Amino acid sequence: MPGQRFVGRVYLFKSIKMKLTKYLLCLPLLLVFSVKSLCQDKNDFVWILGYEPSNQNSFFGGDFIDFKSGDPQINFFNINYDMDNPICMSDSTGNLQFYSSGCNVINKQNNTMENGGELSPGYYQNYYCNTNSLGYLSYQGILSLPFPGHPNEYVLFHNRRFPQIDSIDVMFTKINMNLNNGLGAVTEKNIVLQKGLLSRTYTAVRHGNGRDWWVVVPTQASDLYYFYLLDPNGLHGPIAQQVSDSWIPGQYYNLMCTFSPDGSKFVRLGGDHPSAFRMYDFDRCSGTLSNGTSVSIPDTVVYAAWACFSPNSRYLYLTNEVERLYQYDTDAPDISASAQLIDVYDGFLSVYGLPTGLHTMAMGPDKRIYMSSANGVNILHTIHNPDERGAACNFKQHDIVMPAHSKFFLPNNPHYRLYNMPGSPCDSLGVTPPTVAFWRMEQEASQGPLERTFVDLSYFQPASWHWNFGDGVISSEASPQHTFPAPGNYEVCLTVCGASGICDTLCKDIEIITVGTDIPVTAGQLPVRVYPNPAHQKFWVSYDVKEKGAEFLLFNAMGQEVKRKSLGQGSMVEEIDAQGFPNGLYFWSIDLDGKRLASGKVILER
Repeated sequence: MPGQRFVGRVYLFKSIKMKLTKYLLCLPLLLVFSVKSLCQDKNDFVWILGYEPSNQNSFFGGDFIDFKSGDPQINFFNINYDMDNPICMSDSTGNLQFYSSGCNVINKQNNTMENGGELSPGYYQNYYCNTNSLGYLSYQGILSLPFPGHPNEYVLFHNRRFPQIDSIDVMFTKINMNLNNGLGAVTEKNIVLQKGLLSRTYTAVRHGNGRDWWVVVPTQASDLYYFYLLDPNGLHGPIAQQVSDSWIPGQYYNLMCTFSPDGSKFVRLGGDHPSAFRMYDFDRCSGTLSNGTSVSIPDTVVYAAWACFSPNSRYLYLTNEVERLYQYDTDAPDISASAQLIDVYDGFLSVYGLPTGLHTMAMGPDKRIYMSSANGVNILHTIHNPDERGAACNFKQHDIVMPAHSKFFLPNNPHYRLYNMPGSPCDSLGVTPPTVAFWRMEQEASQGPLERTFVDLSYFQPASWHWNFGDGVISSEASPQHTFPAPGNYEVCLTVCGASGICDTLCKDIEIITVGTDIPVTAGQLPVRVYPNPAHQKFWVSYDVKEKGAEFLLFNAMGQEVKRKSLGQGSMVEEIDAQGFPNGLYFWSIDLDGKRLASGKVILER
């Protein structure tokens, strides 16, 4: 390919080639530039959610969510604390380093890191962490960042609350993962940075130089913000910034805040009346907010609200009252008027009859937006195409069933794959963003048995794409659809190149399995959802059976029964363990007293 400076070729599950390629990909940057960005920036590739005590049979324990393959792979994980306000830090290649619920710093062997206990000491630490193992009671109140210029070192921002008073302490802790053979140690802890009537919501964004970090701490019921700058010399600040004379009149609560993925916008949500939130422009060079605008919400009150930007930074999604999901077009002349109601909570109940209302959101490395519930349930909702307007964003309620309940919040991550601002006054460090190939494959409901959609997840700002589907067909589209000639195994490769000429390649071995026959689902059958489909080691069945005695039956392609499971009564979700079953097409049915209530098909592939 003409103009290429370097092409790295990465194969999943071939670790030696993978490590060598990553080393080679970074090497030219070391030779040419005095400062280089991280080669992968996959610090958010592992999420840990869940409730203690760990008991998978009762849906308690941890959910280990890994995005390395492009799709979230979810497995059960033993935890010792409720992950109420989780932070999860992976290294630059996506391997878990440590995690925390605000009580202790836990290493990758699930033990308290050396000197990692007793974060934010005081009443709340004693009551919530030491006495009840609940996780530190906070609200987007803990944040972890890589320490610029210090490989494998990290910092924590966290807060200490006090009973019966609104004042909090903003605290700072340092972690060095180079110690204890990679298990790490906390080297500085619980350093008080600020005291006062401050919000318990922290977030951060990369500086326009592509290396450092801006951290923002709002104040309560005020348009006053404090910024900290984290660079290789340490922490600088707080730097006070009074954007306007008043906060939204009538609002007192501080719910959350977030930057857009491109760092150009900042949103902060309060609570109560009137029903509105505030949006600002942000300058990543100077660290300043400007043009604060109050945006109305088409409700009468702001309650349990959350906001999340789309990957392209254009659309803002907002949940409110655990019932409704809105989409705003931040490019519209009138942002308030652009609000569209995407969906309303459909009343679905998880195990134990718990509601699964719409609550907090976070964007995954796969460029989907995931949404938790306001109850501790084992359900996640998903916005599959958040860069699309209106209903095309493809929002699916109770889309993912996890092996264990999660609590209310998803990990508080900045946008790691945001780098320098080329041509800006602060782009002076010679940082060259990496070009990293990353993709996932999916099959949409409308597609034929041999057709698949390939979704590009590559970064930073690829300028060209070259797909090779392993069957003699190529494509230069970013996210193409492709029909394979026949079932079988194929090596699919994507090569992406940035404007600078740096390229990277990711290849995966995939298996295409087709459906030969089907069991017809007749009108009036019980509404049942079987997912994911295709499935891997297990899948889940959601249903609503009013009578006792129903059973789930699974048959192989020869019509032989291979699985039978009794189903509970009511609106339920059941896990079906398919470990050890051969790949292929299976048929399922739900029967009650000899009557078939529903039937369908599921594909097992690994």
